[in-house]
Amino acid sequence: MVTTITTVTVPKEKAKPAGLGNPKDEQEHLVGGRALVERTQAFVEDPNVDEMINWGAGPGKGRGLPADVAEEWNKNGMGTHGLFTVLEPADLELYRSYISEPLSMPEKPEVSVILVDYHRGNPVTRYQEGWIMVKAKAPTGKEGWLSVSVPVPTLLMCYMGIAWGIPKYVADEMTVTPAKAEVKYEGEVRLSLELTPGAVVDEEDLKKRGMFGMDNAFTFHPKKDGGTCLINWFGRGGDGSRAGVVEWQTGMVKVYVRPQDPWAGLIPAGSSTSGIYQRVIPVGGGDFVWQKVKV
Repeated sequence: MVTTITTVTVPKEKAKPAGLGNPKDEQEHLVGGRALVERTQAFVEDPNVDEMINWGAGPGKGRGLPADVAEEWNKNGMGTHGLFTVLEPADLELYRSYISEPLSMPEKPEVSVILVDYHRGNPVTRYQEGWIMVKAKAPTGKEGWLSVSVPVPTLLMCYMGIAWGIPKYVADEMTVTPAKAEVKYEGEVRLSLELTPGAVVDEEDLKKRGMFGMDNAFTFHPKKDGGTCLINWFGRGGDGSRAGVVEWQTGMVKVYVRPQDPWAGLIPAGSSTSGIYQRVIPVGGGDFVWQKVKV
């Protein structure tokens, strides 16, 4: 058997991204993704830097939109939309197995399940993403979410996640609607959320959780020496609202996880818990902060 290796050379004029936010084609998107990974890796390796703001763009370079642009996004159905719910883990020992030092068990173990569609008006950057996450506690006492399984539809999004220590995989197909969100893998449904609209008693609590419950999260970033760097990422500043909710529907969310998957035991059989469908548009300014957790 003869193995042929194909190499792709990026022209010098395109070796650095023209703009990370709105690439005009797939090649520019790939170069921009590579730049984000390199920027993050440099931050992880630098012992003298504890925070990275907006992927290194600096304070005040957050993702909030001007009012007129946000209005146009809303008219065109753009923004980030999806389904979200939080539930108690069915298997506490399995839950515990996902939490590595220096993280520890939270005061109240919870599993968050989310499927979203990022629609910013550019077909080059539009993609879907899902999370199954467990809540964990840092040495500082701060609690946040730790990813267990993260499906995405493209190799670029998968590469960026793996480089950041996020357990992403490439799904066959991902769909998100106000009633149902679904991930197909190897020809079958691997994860789905289905919303039955209605009032819920904990609506105010759901609102306090922030955008899709991800008010903050932990990631273990790989280092060149073989170790890892624990990072907490969260929103800071602005007027306290990084995302403007333009659609909101509460109800009971039924979660399905493929039984043979290793994390399936986290989800109670026949699970149906209060949750939401929402569409949000980034407004209000604020910064996206990556902060190293001191251990």
